[in-house]
Amino acid sequence: MVSGVIKMSVVHFYTSSFVTAVILLFLTCMPATRAQSESINGTIRGHISDPSDQPVAGAKATAANKATGYSRSVDSGEDGYYVIVSLPLGTYTLTVTKDGFTTLKFTEIVLQAGREAVVDGALKLGAVSTSIEVSGGAPVVDPARTNISRTISEVEIQNLPLTSRNPYNWIMFQPGVSGHPNPELGIPRTLNTNGFVDRINYQMDGMVDTESDRYGIRLFPISSVYVSEVQTVSNSFAPEFGGTTGNIYNVITGSGTNNLHGMFQWIRGPVDTTARPILLSSTLPKPNLLMNSYGMNAGGPIKKDKLFIFGAYEHLYRALPVPITVSVTNQTLLEGIGIPASQFGTAPSVQHAQFLDVRGDWDINEKNRVFVRVNYFRNEYPFNTAVGGMNLIAAEADFRDRAHVGGLQWVSTISPQMVNEFRFSYPYRNEKHIPGSLTGPGPAVTISGVANFNGSVSAGDVLAEKIPSWNDNLTYIHSPHTFKAGFGYSRIIDVQKGDSFTQYIFPTIAAYQAAVSGANPKSYTTVAALIGNTRVGYISNFFNFFGQDSWQVRPNLLITYGIRYDRFLSPDSNATAPFPFSRDFHNPAGDVSPRLGLAWKLGSKTVVRTSWGMFCDAPPTNLWFNALSNDGSGRSFNASLSPSSPGAPSFPQPLTTATAPAIPSVFTVTPDFKNAYAMTSTIQISRELSKNDAVTFALVNTGGRQLQWLHNINLINPLGFLLDGRPVFDPRVNARTRANPAFNNVTLQDVGTSSSYDALEINYEHRFSRGLVVSAAYIYSHTISDAPDVNGFEQNLVYVEDATNRLRDRGNSYVNRPQSFTASMVWLPRPKVENSFANRLLNDNEFAMLANIASGDQQNVTANAMLNGDSLVTSITRTLDTGRNTLRGPKIVQFDLRYTRILFTMKERFRAQFLTEATNIFNRKNITALNAVVGADTSGCPNTVNNFTLDPTHCGQLISVPATFSKPSTTVLQGRILNFGLGVRW
Repeated sequence: MVSGVIKMSVVHFYTSSFVTAVILLFLTCMPATRAQSESINGTIRGHISDPSDQPVAGAKATAANKATGYSRSVDSGEDGYYVIVSLPLGTYTLTVTKDGFTTLKFTEIVLQAGREAVVDGALKLGAVSTSIEVSGGAPVVDPARTNISRTISEVEIQNLPLTSRNPYNWIMFQPGVSGHPNPELGIPRTLNTNGFVDRINYQMDGMVDTESDRYGIRLFPISSVYVSEVQTVSNSFAPEFGGTTGNIYNVITGSGTNNLHGMFQWIRGPVDTTARPILLSSTLPKPNLLMNSYGMNAGGPIKKDKLFIFGAYEHLYRALPVPITVSVTNQTLLEGIGIPASQFGTAPSVQHAQFLDVRGDWDINEKNRVFVRVNYFRNEYPFNTAVGGMNLIAAEADFRDRAHVGGLQWVSTISPQMVNEFRFSYPYRNEKHIPGSLTGPGPAVTISGVANFNGSVSAGDVLAEKIPSWNDNLTYIHSPHTFKAGFGYSRIIDVQKGDSFTQYIFPTIAAYQAAVSGANPKSYTTVAALIGNTRVGYISNFFNFFGQDSWQVRPNLLITYGIRYDRFLSPDSNATAPFPFSRDFHNPAGDVSPRLGLAWKLGSKTVVRTSWGMFCDAPPTNLWFNALSNDGSGRSFNASLSPSSPGAPSFPQPLTTATAPAIPSVFTVTPDFKNAYAMTSTIQISRELSKNDAVTFALVNTGGRQLQWLHNINLINPLGFLLDGRPVFDPRVNARTRANPAFNNVTLQDVGTSSSYDALEINYEHRFSRGLVVSAAYIYSHTISDAPDVNGFEQNLVYVEDATNRLRDRGNSYVNRPQSFTASMVWLPRPKVENSFANRLLNDNEFAMLANIASGDQQNVTANAMLNGDSLVTSITRTLDTGRNTLRGPKIVQFDLRYTRILFTMKERFRAQFLTEATNIFNRKNITALNAVVGADTSGCPNTVNNFTLDPTHCGQLISVPATFSKPSTTVLQGRILNFGLGVRW
């Protein structure tokens, strides 16, 4: 056998997530709205030529995976092109044979999720029995990729630091994304994805893993012990992807092979090696910060080359104490009026979680391949919600969570040119917040800018969700075209129940004291309540069609095009609802999303890519739940009253169905509802710096359209106006003050707002070579929007400040983060020295790093009083002439490290390891939220006692603020966490 690089023989990779498509083909099977095909399979394609550079027809290309024994063959067409689609992920050898020519053999072709290997071969005259092996890797610049994406490899999965034990945090290290990691098992926080808040389509093996009720929530937690790799796509993805204007995050689970493989790992985070929580007062003792985790996995053959099994389990115990940051002055005052000292200090949050994964793969025959997977998760989490910051101990709520997931894929090779992929998944999740042992009796009390206590506003809710989903797609190869079309269906079965509470909001401690003493039981600003039977069961149906084509026009030019059709059908409405809009939910006819992209190779080291497309959001089902559970029928009440409102209670009387006002407040949906969508365009230039290094410059523009927003549509005839033009409404309810006097507040979930995201992105890649892999991404961007994001995890029910003028809220987005830099690195050095001791010392070391440096978070400067008479906007009312999200917190700097030492190796396969990993190794005090509540008088001007310097013409325009303003309030980030562990791999 001869080894070497053959002239005109090239191996390159590009993502199969193309901005593509074609003619819609109707299929007879049903599939899932948010899933896609090449998410968990790979493709090898290329062009075969003879010594005169003419195409060779009828050359047989065979891809073989030694680890599983799987292989498949196709013949090249008249134009010399061949494509082998839907291959299981792994490492392949490609053999090309043709009578009269020597055999070509390409080794070490690694297929990763969402990527294609392009293998072009130039045959030489000779006998078939003579074999020429082509070694060396692919060019580091993908010659045909049109999107912005990344695949996190198995090497990175096994080595990157992860003290949170939460693989979802790796989404932050995808090009085009910024945000904060989550210290526990939830989603990363304040993610900016193409200018949208938390718009992520979470998937597992290309199947549903996105909770439907709000934007940006994964359906079930996952463990790194069963993650093989992660496919991430930040924009310009193919029509087969859908359901989001943001990003795709697709976790690929591990599988068995012919080789028995596995691991056991125990990790412990001692209290003594962990820093104090960032905002914990120096006068308070260090809380329990213990973390203890053990995990394992194993995979292997049941029958060689045919049937494989893989299983994984992890148990996690983690203390996540959250400091309470009420100021010393305010604590003293609160203790003076009877709040016990035990209510201050640290919320003792503790997480108990278990993960289980079992997967079987079966190569039935040459034409059929199946895998089946089941997952289980449970979590007990006291002090989960409304903890830390301004929340005293009695404000907390506990959390209980269960998830069961099943998934199946069946790939059928109909012919060498036609392959069908069918998937079915059935995830079920049941989660609830309940009062804890230390939750207060109620009513909940909030003193603006001071503290929350006496009860929880976050207990009582339930979400039970089942999403049986089907998807099927068919791939047909014709010369330089790869056509693909499919159909998807998801049936979303929800049962939800809202929180039950009564909450009194006071402007000052003195006002609260007046109410407690009985001197003025109506000294509060607002009393709010969610009462009655809020339990609602409902079913939504989402489905889609897509068609796409990848057309290799010339060897250096790929055009991808396609179209997607989405239809989102709401649940049944309450035909007898008192408010007219809630009697019938409008379903748009459907969303058509064309997409186009091209990749043009200029020479051997430069690729220019451009793309344009429309991307539709799947509407969050809370859109309809809010309207069904708060429809004004009397089954439940969402009340928000001022002291002068009819039926307003005296503190501490709770609002109940018996005491609630006869005039209810309702939620409803605009009768002109449309689905939100984005138009995204990108242009990229990628340049190879060396054989293993490349840099990409990208310009990204995304325009959001028909975004949702909330406003009160029932207020009329203002009593007057603030100096900045905001109307001041009468809190009394009658025919003169309300458009429909049968209701108090009417929250309309409306559409029509827009957003704009412009970004320069610079991405660097050093692919794995000589033991080193590096990825880095820098973003310079600006995000603005017309109104606060709503129906999301982090921005749920946030109203515009002025119900009569939405554009008063046009300003910086909640996730506007002008600069962000993230990087990941894994280094497995293997030096060779003559001295045996030095050789042993310098080898068997593994290093990994994560870096996250970003601008601080945006937030509002708000007043501590209701200025315009609209009780729905009390908590977000800004002082005069103050724009939305004008305050920025301090920048974020965090470095995470991991070191692994191989202690010994047995029989070259069994490795014993010691590891240590750290989050925030430099223990930087990263703050993500400030206390930005301003004392204001009834005109909206900040009180002079605040020591503000004000513009003499417009009192609300702050020229300078005192040093005591905007002190740190809360943070989602941690001080230094240092863990140690032992493990074995084989």
